[in-house]
Order: sequence, then structure tokens, then C-alpha cells
Amino acid sequence: MNRIALIGCGAIAAGGHAPVIRRHPRFALAAVCDVKPEAARRLAREFGDAPAYEDWRDLLDREEFDAAVLALPPEVSPDVVIECLRRGLPVLDEKPLAATPRDGRRVERALAEFGGVYQCGFVLRYADWVREVGRLAAAIGAPSRTRVTVYDERLDRSDVEHLNRIQSFLANSSAMTHEGSHVVDYAAIWNPSPWTRVRASAERTAPDFKGPNVWRASVESADGSTLDMEIGWLLPALPPCAVSIEGPGGRLELNPSTGIGGWRIGAERGTLALPPLAPEWDRQYDAFAEAIDRGVAATATLADGLRALEVTAAAEASARNGAAVERIKAPQGTKVS
Repeated sequence: MNRIALIGCGAIAAGGHAPVIRRHPRFALAAVCDVKPEAARRLAREFGDAPAYEDWRDLLDREEFDAAVLALPPEVSPDVVIECLRRGLPVLDEKPLAATPRDGRRVERALAEFGGVYQCGFVLRYADWVREVGRLAAAIGAPSRTRVTVYDERLDRSDVEHLNRIQSFLANSSAMTHEGSHVVDYAAIWNPSPWTRVRASAERTAPDFKGPNVWRASVESADGSTLDMEIGWLLPALPPCAVSIEGPGGRLELNPSTGIGGWRIGAERGTLALPPLAPEWDRQYDAFAEAIDRGVAATATLADGLRALEVTAAAEASARNGAAVERIKAPQGTKVS
């Protein structure tokens, strides 16, 4: 049994991490922490009355546990990750791993120095539809054109708590970084070719929004493939989500929200009827347990997190500057921004 310290007690922790820690046979909740003391105490009461802290440093110094799960804003989490790695603690860290590639590389240096387990919280990558699209994408071949449209976080101004939470994301980061990082992650499973160029635009559909809530980005890859993303938050009516891949071997289309779609590869055709889009919390924690046993993460690795962070940061820069952002080839042993 691995005792978990859960640092960050917001909606993702309460709705996702804490329930699976309680039910998973390999994990138990040892302590919780949040800068809002009542949030920590509330989650502790609901999930076993674990010790609750306001300062993560106090938690690390005073409690005994086996691994840390971080559900923190990306501008906060790198310092906590680095200290956990320094202490030899395996870490499951909610995406995005940092607010900037520079901070992401700080985590990379810490992992290189201290070693250990770092797994990024890409909870969507474990879904059946992601795996099946990956299998078909290999047959479709490259260069390919992948289109992913994701609309989420429907605008409901009467739900003040939800609106304020999303507004906080828009003020401190972006919908592209939070939602787009998932897309970059599972699209890289379908085609792992390195990204080379990003062009993006963004718009704010209401004047009181703290940042752009609709994003469009085109990501070019070294093998000539393209990933086109459309990310939309806080719309009163959400258009359907969609995935399509077209390449020399064929084409597929899928609505991940329903799991329904179809494909053509050569002369063959087929339909898709898969479980709909949903976070796979238990599978993510199965992978974390395996990583702890192995001593290193084999899925949702730091490299996966850095790729998503680099691409989404490039999209943000392109939207600000109105120009494409080229990937800079870094000297051996370093990472690009």
C-alpha cells in the first residue's frame, strides 16, 4: 500500500484524485494540503480524515508518506515537484506541468539530477478511443492531417463557482495550455513526429472574460504531418467535439463525446462504437503504481509533458505576435522553448 500526500484540494482533486486514491487497492490517502485551509479540511473529512495542511513544506517535513499527487496551478507546481523529487518521492503531477517551458526545464533538470518517478497527469490518454485511433492512425500513415475540435466548460453565469474557476485559468494561463495540452498529448500518441512550427489565433467572446476562450492552432511536424486544433471554453452552447485523421492510407472520423465514428483504410471500411470521452482515473493510477514499482514512469512521462507545454506555449506566442513560431533546434542535452 502506497500512502499518498495530495497537494491541492480543488475541484480536480476532490472530483478525480481523492476518490480513486480511496478506492484503488494500491493507494491510501496519508495527508492533504491546500492554501485554502477549509478546502483541505473539507476534503480530509470526506476522504478519511487525513491530516490537513495549509503549507506544502510543513506537510513534507511533518508527515510520512510514499508518493505525492499534485493538483496545483501550473505556475505553482514546479517548486513542489522539485522538492518532492529531491526527497525521493514519486510524483503524479497534473498537467500542464508548468506555466512556461523555462519552468518545465527546471523540472527536467531536477529529474535528471535526483532521478525517480515523474508522471504527468494526462488522464485522457488512457481512454479506449485514444488507443483505437492510434491503431488506425498507424494504418492511415503519414504525412497526415489530424483535426481535433474540443468544446468544454459550458458558460452558465448562474454557476458562479465554475465561472470563477475557469476565469482563474484564463487569467493565469490559457484554455490552450489547459485543454490543448491534452490534445497535443494524445495526438502525439497517434503521430510522435517532432513538432516544427506552430501558428495560432485566439479570441475572447465576452468582454468580461479574463483571457481568450476560443483558440485555433495549426501544428506542423517533421514528417510533413499537420495537427489542427480548435479549443473552445465558456460558450453558451457547445458545438460537438470531433476528431479526424486523413493520410495516404485512408481516413477516420470520430465524435469522442459519443464514441461513434467510422474509418476507411484502403478498400476496407468500418465503424467505431467506443466508450465516450471520459477521464480514465483508475487506469492513470494503475500506471502510477507500475511506475513506482519500476522506479521510473513509462507513460505520460516528463518528455510527454514538455512536448505539450512547448507546443501550447508556442501557440500562445503565435497568437500574441500574429506570426508562426518555429521550433528552435537546441544543443544536445537541452530542451527548446
